[in-house]
Amino acid sequence: MKTLFKIAWRNIWRNRLRSLVVIISIILGIWAGVFVSAFSFGLNDQRKVSMIRNQISHLQFHDPRWEEEPKVNYLISDASNLESWLEKQEPEAYAFRLKTMGMAATAHFSGGVQIIGINPEEESQLTGLGSRVDSGKYLNDKGRNPILIGEALAEKLEVKPGSRVILSFSDGAQNLVSASFKVKGLYHDVSSQIEKLNVYIRAEDLQSLLGLEADQYHEAALLIKNDNQVDAELAKAQTAFPKLLVESWKDLAPELAYADELMSQMLYIIIGIIMLALSFGIINTMLMAVLERRKELGMLMSVGMSKRRVFAMVIIETFFLALISGPLGIVAGYLSISSTAESGLNLAMFSDGLSSYGIGTVIYPSLPQSFYFGTAAIVFIMTLLAAIYPARHALKLNPVETMRTL
Repeated sequence: MKTLFKIAWRNIWRNRLRSLVVIISIILGIWAGVFVSAFSFGLNDQRKVSMIRNQISHLQFHDPRWEEEPKVNYLISDASNLESWLEKQEPEAYAFRLKTMGMAATAHFSGGVQIIGINPEEESQLTGLGSRVDSGKYLNDKGRNPILIGEALAEKLEVKPGSRVILSFSDGAQNLVSASFKVKGLYHDVSSQIEKLNVYIRAEDLQSLLGLEADQYHEAALLIKNDNQVDAELAKAQTAFPKLLVESWKDLAPELAYADELMSQMLYIIIGIIMLALSFGIINTMLMAVLERRKELGMLMSVGMSKRRVFAMVIIETFFLALISGPLGIVAGYLSISSTAESGLNLAMFSDGLSSYGIGTVIYPSLPQSFYFGTAAIVFIMTLLAAIYPARHALKLNPVETMRTL
């Protein structure tokens, strides 16, 4: 068997140019597949992290009826007890909110918005809203009826810090409430849809307009320090508050969880498709090698080499091609990912399209380590499968006929 390996190794380099072309094509194919997969994974991961960190958090608490229809009267029962429990969990951050749908109007435009009443300091710690104010100032205790609106909505309303906006909505008794708010600042978000929809006012102002008490809220959001503990914290919260609707980010945004699971499968499909295309080149190369050496193979069979050994020799030659190109392609992909993982890829030219899907302009490619091992397995399997047809063709050679051509 050792001799067979030596012969197979030498046969690869008998036509160096052809072998190098195959090796380089496999390296480039694997590198491209790995890097594209890392880019796709990073794109999806950034969207998920952005939604969790900027909007929905890890866990949310609501009245059980809130899921069916978010009404003003569906408030969290015993919010003070919930706040005490949240403090004991030592989370990264938490915040209480009030939410209602309404209309925002100016002399130039009017449209539907989601009015969110917040405690400014809590919300800034939870979602970093304070750091995302580009124009004007963040909400504070000063002033009467300040409001924070998104840059995209501000463009539609044609307002700037200091302008007035009229908010109209219904209170718990279905009475129409209208109030004038002064634009305190304009915030930005990775999602342009969020900028157009959400406006933020102080919780105390919204409680006053809705006729609610100071400790009455529609929602509590919790951000956990360790992402891997979400399921454990969810079970703990559901046990502690059985009368509340407690949901994780997977329940609140199932499309994110589904995309997360689907992405792992898609990455392997991408590599599989690339290797399938490359396998035709491998088949062509090995078939040419067999046809060029038909006299040599015929002579080996005539002097006693079994067909099984001829078959094995062709398979081993292909295995060597994969052994050289596979690791080099994976290493090239890993180095490319490592070089861009910290700085990221700036896609500012596609900012409008990306923002509509809630994705930032800088993408940080990343891949789970298990994917590299999976890629190596796919490379070797597809390469060896591609070698079967040329090897079977070698078995069909007739030693007598090939000897006549000598």
